Amino acid sequence: MNPFGLVSSIGSAVCWGTFFVPIKKVHVANIWQLQGSTGIGVLLFAIPIGFFWGFEILPSGLLSGVIWTVGNILALYSVKLIGLSRTSPFLAGFSILVSFLWGILFFGEKFSYMTLAIGAIGLLLAGLPVIASATKTSTIQRRGYLIAAASGIIGGSYVIPMQATHTLQSGFFSSSLSIFAIGIPLLFLSRCWIKKEITAGIISGSLFNAGSLFVLIAIASIGITVAYPISQTATLFAVSWGVLYFKEISDKHNMLRVITGSVMILSGAALLSIA
Repeated sequence: MNPFGLVSSIGSAVCWGTFFVPIKKVHVANIWQLQGSTGIGVLLFAIPIGFFWGFEILPSGLLSGVIWTVGNILALYSVKLIGLSRTSPFLAGFSILVSFLWGILFFGEKFSYMTLAIGAIGLLLAGLPVIASATKTSTIQRRGYLIAAASGIIGGSYVIPMQATHTLQSGFFSSSLSIFAIGIPLLFLSRCWIKKEITAGIISGSLFNAGSLFVLIAIASIGITVAYPISQTATLFAVSWGVLYFKEISDKHNMLRVITGSVMILSGAALLSIA
């Protein structure tokens, strides 16, 4: 295992696990406003990186930006419905599964211990219903979980166009530009210009793109089947923020279920990294 790729994957987990915190802190309610201000933060982070990786406008990067934007809008809506501590594990679990399948079926990546890898994926997915059982399955709850799952499926594919065309680094600015270009019209449509909320969105966008930078470096070093699942241990940080800081779950029994499900997901990711 390339240690540089492993450290990069962990770096992306820290950034992505903290991504929703600024916007949750200021209680941003308008998703269009949030996506628009996030796009500003994404582009601001990408500009200095562009001096090293280039400012090329590549179709693969633009498509990746579109895919991520769709997945992120769904994730924001899910957080609004069921909270950060419940959205993040579902999003991570489905992202890991999708990235694993892309790596195996499309890119032909291999494992030394395929049985262990499959068992790790099973453990990841087994953690999802444990988390879901922490709340009563009202209509809103079910909708929130379904949206989180859809977000994970879409989000787990966002780097695929760049990886397939070998433009993981050169496509970074293009993907950032695409996210920005889609977000600005949404910001104007929202008609919300609250300074603290826009600032929170910009910070979140910068955190996301820092995570993207780390994960692209990791994928180039150790492959998507390992790098992306490790990056999705971001759920540990997101759940910690949701439970311990935002107090989204007060009942100790339900809190234990969320923590147990998260540990199962993280354990699966750890096993996958050594398979």
